[in-house]
Amino acid sequence: MGVGFLIAVLPLVSFLLAGFGVLFGWKSFKRRSHYFGLVTVGTSLFLSFYVLFKVTKGVVLTEEWFNWVISGGLSASFGAYIDSLTAIMLVVVTFVSFFVHMYSIGYMHEDPGYDRFFAYLGLFTFSMLVLVLSPNFLQLFFGWEAVGLSSYLLIGFWFKRKRAADAAIKAFIMNRIGDFLFILGVVAVFWVFGSLDFHKVFSQAGAVSAATLSLISFLLLGGAVGKSAQFPLHTWLPDAMEGPTPISALIHAATMVAAGVFMVARCSPIFDGGYILPIVGAIGVITAFGAATVGLTQFDIKRVLAYSTLSQLGYMFAALGIGAYVYAMFHLFTHAFFKALLFLGSGNVIHAMSGEQDIRKMGGLYKYMKITAACFIIGTLALVGIPPFAGFFSKDKIISAAYANGHLVFWFFLVGGALLTALYMGRLVFMVFFGEERFDTREMKHLHESPAVMTVPLIFLAVPSIFAGFLGGWFEEFLKSSIPNHVREISHSAELLLITITVSLALLGLLIAAVIYYWKKISPEVFTESPVLRPIYLLLYNKYYFDEIYNFVFVRGVAFGLGRIYAFFDKYVIDGIVNGVAYFTSWCGEVLRLTQTGVVNNYVAYFGIGVVTVILLLLLV
Repeated sequence: MGVGFLIAVLPLVSFLLAGFGVLFGWKSFKRRSHYFGLVTVGTSLFLSFYVLFKVTKGVVLTEEWFNWVISGGLSASFGAYIDSLTAIMLVVVTFVSFFVHMYSIGYMHEDPGYDRFFAYLGLFTFSMLVLVLSPNFLQLFFGWEAVGLSSYLLIGFWFKRKRAADAAIKAFIMNRIGDFLFILGVVAVFWVFGSLDFHKVFSQAGAVSAATLSLISFLLLGGAVGKSAQFPLHTWLPDAMEGPTPISALIHAATMVAAGVFMVARCSPIFDGGYILPIVGAIGVITAFGAATVGLTQFDIKRVLAYSTLSQLGYMFAALGIGAYVYAMFHLFTHAFFKALLFLGSGNVIHAMSGEQDIRKMGGLYKYMKITAACFIIGTLALVGIPPFAGFFSKDKIISAAYANGHLVFWFFLVGGALLTALYMGRLVFMVFFGEERFDTREMKHLHESPAVMTVPLIFLAVPSIFAGFLGGWFEEFLKSSIPNHVREISHSAELLLITITVSLALLGLLIAAVIYYWKKISPEVFTESPVLRPIYLLLYNKYYFDEIYNFVFVRGVAFGLGRIYAFFDKYVIDGIVNGVAYFTSWCGEVLRLTQTGVVNNYVAYFGIGVVTVILLLLLV
């Protein structure tokens, strides 16, 4: 079968072993189910590095595991296509998943669904690996839907909590909207190209009209917008925080939301041939800037990080939209490490605070949790884009590319997003780890650093969060054989000026956050209670009222419309048929009753009329 088969299937083995334990109630498996995940995903991680090493030598690995569909002109198999793009994604997915597995041993230790959780983790990892290994659109769609199912199960893991169940349903439904467009795109690909194989489709893309490619790109983009939580299908991702924190790390860093960016990059020959790329970029910029503004007003530690993910995914889509596919993947690469680090760090904070997630009830945690605080600060500096941390290199590439390619409006809002990112992340760090303690120390007697099984993953994720950015030159050279990078050259002095502007604004954002939340020279109430600024604050705090609008238009609106249709159908169709049959039967009875008079003369007359009528009919015929 090949090494690609082993990389994908090993996490599935973990799912099956842990799942059988759950299904049959094997108590001996319950507290040992994490071993399945650690061994299988750890082995997949080792094999992923092995594959990466082989691909760096210019080798492209292809495998055919089995024929899946052979029907008429449609032929598709399950297999693996491992080029430089796939090799990078394999390392990212298995690396983050392995440390999420390790971290979950401590975080989920007391949870009654411990074994079920590790079973779902294996399924989630398998689904994403099948997706990135895909050699054709049909296998891609299988993995696409499998990660959707896995995220549904894990977001709603604590299904007895109404908010968790609602969040899972919301994520599932909103992704179905995007996936409906995506499957239409897959059908359109087969209709136009007569194949679903990537190599055959992409090699023929140049011979297809731009209008046709634009239609296919638009449909595929719909799926990417839903899966990667881009405007306007973005509202499910913040609510997904109702799931366990390790799952938040996995969804936001390496699996679910990364799928959309990966798919667009993989399908670059189709997107390059149409007119849709400016729309991709505009969606990314709107999401990047809009999510950053909302992040300024949130108080749930995980929701702040969720909006940061929305914003950073926006940067990736902006890069895709300007044709900088390599830079989009580079930011996905660095973002995976520091976003997993931030979410797992927030999990340590929540664990220490007995489940509390409101940052207004924290403060001064640095002296209790020095390792977590240090790792969280590293992740923050990487996210904000402060050199020499990883996020600086990848985000700066995107911002500079927007300017170089002449997208000055995109550049302006992306730079503004860098300022806002620094502001809300600085606010988060200062409110959580520094300043006064805003909690009852008598209720927090057990407040201490998390055990090694939860801090060691943070340390391992902190290392690439610091150093991964230095791989930028190698990364660009490595990926150019798989995906293009349409970025114009600019002078060294112009590039240096752009870097200076971006970094200066990021530092300014951190300084403003320190002035307000650390040195407390300005009260936040100046902005939240001001008659002029309060309406803006409420708009941002309520997330631009997207949930309320969607609820009114689609939930209530559809329910009201369907209710009216149902009422009409029930009253005039269902009841009309039933009552009509009864009325017709009654009417026939009334008519026939008129003939039953009991008078013999009438019966003789009826008989005579009948005989005459029959004779006339016979004569006419």
